[in-house]
Amino acid sequence: MAMKALSANELGVIELLLTHRSLSRSDLAATTGLSKPATNDLIARLVEGGLVVEAGEVGTLRRGPNAMHFRAATEIAVVAGVVMQPTHVSAVVADLAGDPLGEVDVPRRGEDPAAHVATAVRAAAVEAGYGSADLWQVVVGTPGVVTPDGDLDFVSEHPDWRTGQRDRLTAALRCPVYLENDVNLAALAEARTGSARDAASFTLLSLDEGLGAATVLDGVLLRGAHGYAGELGLAPAGFGEAPIGTPDAGLHSKVGRRALQELLDDHGLPGRTPEQVLAGDDPAGAGFRSEVARRVAVVVATVCTLLDPELVVLTGSVGIAGGERLAHAAETLIRDASQLRPRIVPTGIGAGAGLSGALAQAVDNARDHVYGRPAHRRSGRL
Repeated sequence: MAMKALSANELGVIELLLTHRSLSRSDLAATTGLSKPATNDLIARLVEGGLVVEAGEVGTLRRGPNAMHFRAATEIAVVAGVVMQPTHVSAVVADLAGDPLGEVDVPRRGEDPAAHVATAVRAAAVEAGYGSADLWQVVVGTPGVVTPDGDLDFVSEHPDWRTGQRDRLTAALRCPVYLENDVNLAALAEARTGSARDAASFTLLSLDEGLGAATVLDGVLLRGAHGYAGELGLAPAGFGEAPIGTPDAGLHSKVGRRALQELLDDHGLPGRTPEQVLAGDDPAGAGFRSEVARRVAVVVATVCTLLDPELVVLTGSVGIAGGERLAHAAETLIRDASQLRPRIVPTGIGAGAGLSGALAQAVDNARDHVYGRPAHRRSGRL
């Protein structure tokens, strides 16, 4: 459903109804400052346009008839957010309010990521009482590089997940599909409800199977000319013989999961995972934890010399396991050794940030379309 662009007052009322769920005419008049006749006319137009519906009468403490409340017709557009995990695909279907209607985790079996995504979306849609063709849009959070035209360019962890997947998914699901880097989506979630909600400029550093980052400067997501902004795993880790721009020669080779697993072996800690040792207090793991903090500090310092964000947020399985202790140790190392003064904190959302961001992006895009809002978020503004 699409309509002509709403007026500022109409948009304001829609936003109030989305925030407060339901309000009476008197509530809206008092909040917006509009006269009661103007409010009545505005509500009538929105009801006629199908954007607002009656929510029933609600009693008040005042004498007189109960007041009719109104709500945004959030069911007129249903969207899905999806994120690819190492072992499964998570999908959630929601309405225009962002309220989840169906959510699933589908194990990844075989070598076809697009099929996994399509299966997860269909399952979440069925749980919500819809078919995938009923969805207004699906936003898929994916590792790797998403180009300015919205397609995939490079995914080192998934060689079968390549250019053309957006069109393939659109055809399979019979609805529009929007691809976005998963760390960028996690940054959107952190900016909305996580550790970066009060920061105008921040970098989200994801420490997981690989190394990735997303940077927001003055409220705008930094994508780069070709979509490679934040692909820190490809940044050269030295001046060796390995080709530039490959994970084996980049920072991925120092702080990726394989590198940290090898570091565990070097510290005499075989049979454990980096997350277990980082989250634990075993004295035998102290040396490992210190070295991980040093490597994270090097990565953060590199980011700070280029972008100087006011805040760095650590996420990913390693960042989550290290938590406040890892963040504090890395921050202290940088401050003691340089003039850089980054503030480093752990994620405020956790492992679900990517999925939360995917759903938030899908809801934003749908609201932009349904309510005729400027589609500023597609250019990177949060």
